[in-house]
Amino acid sequence: MKRKFFVWSVVLGIFIGLISSIGIADLIHYTGSDKFCTMCHTMEPMVKSYHNDVHGGNNKLGVKAQCSTCHLSHDNTLMYLWTKTKVSLNDGYKTLFADVSKIDWHAKRKNAHKFTYDSGCMTCHSNLKEANNQVDKAWLAHRDYFAGHIKKTCVECHNNVGHKNLGIEITKHWENINANNK
Repeated sequence: MKRKFFVWSVVLGIFIGLISSIGIADLIHYTGSDKFCTMCHTMEPMVKSYHNDVHGGNNKLGVKAQCSTCHLSHDNTLMYLWTKTKVSLNDGYKTLFADVSKIDWHAKRKNAHKFTYDSGCMTCHSNLKEANNQVDKAWLAHRDYFAGHIKKTCVECHNNVGHKNLGIEITKHWENINANNK
């Protein structure tokens, strides 16, 4: 009797664990999608510029990076979850309790390297690291980065990546908000 109870307890535990894991994985995936990340009105200029960019699907294949691809660390699972939690709490707090009209979004763009991660870029662009053809222009441009001679992040060189004409969209958005508030 005790053995039978133990076996059923283990089977039930495994079943509950699997169902919970699937649910958690789906939740993590959904909360990293552009649909979830762009629900707040403060993100309107970012959404527009993202959808106009090749990384937002404006390319021949329609392939797009998710917000979490660029804005969360992909070094390992623990770092991904830690960054996701930290960013989510910060963004949630600011959305609920801060006056987002007071945020200097143009100044924030100068600090893009603090909230974008090279490990995200490398999930799609790993071919740059593996290339060794000295004639390949892309490889030549990134050679010193991969050798560790340059301490810049991807977005410090590719400062408009991910959000085409973001500065223009930010200006238009806040000019409209300010005009409507007068």
